[in-house]
Amino acid sequence: MSGLTLPAATASGLAVAALALAAAGCGDRGGHAAATATVAKPRSSAPCKLDRAQRRGLARALADIRRLRRIEAPVQTFSERGAPSENVVTGRFLLDAGSAHLPLNIYARLIHEAKAAVRLCGDCSVGLEAAEPVLGTRAHSRCG
Repeated sequence: MSGLTLPAATASGLAVAALALAAAGCGDRGGHAAATATVAKPRSSAPCKLDRAQRRGLARALADIRRLRRIEAPVQTFSERGAPSENVVTGRFLLDAGSAHLPLNIYARLIHEAKAAVRLCGDCSVGLEAAEPVLGTRAHSRCG
């Protein structure tokens, strides 16, 4: 080392840091743009304003989810094909939810609820998993 003891090295390091802060002029008197800029508060998203066709499609999709829950209620074990007519209702749900042109967050929530309703049907789960939005769909409209 250079012959300085540890406390002396620490004191000289603090002195250099204090000198650097003083030279930087952290005060507001310089009128720096960064020092005087106000921080903008993030605005929340606008609430959803669905048109009539979207509301109808949402109602049909929710009715399909209720049907899927009723179909799967008596089922106790996993099956690749699922309960009778479960695949048909899952397909109808995918058509109803997809044709309504819903905002992305509502569509994703519907897919999530449908996947929870068909947890014991292998084909249904795979079909819903394929329809689930991915990162590439960030350009779609969102609300809420």
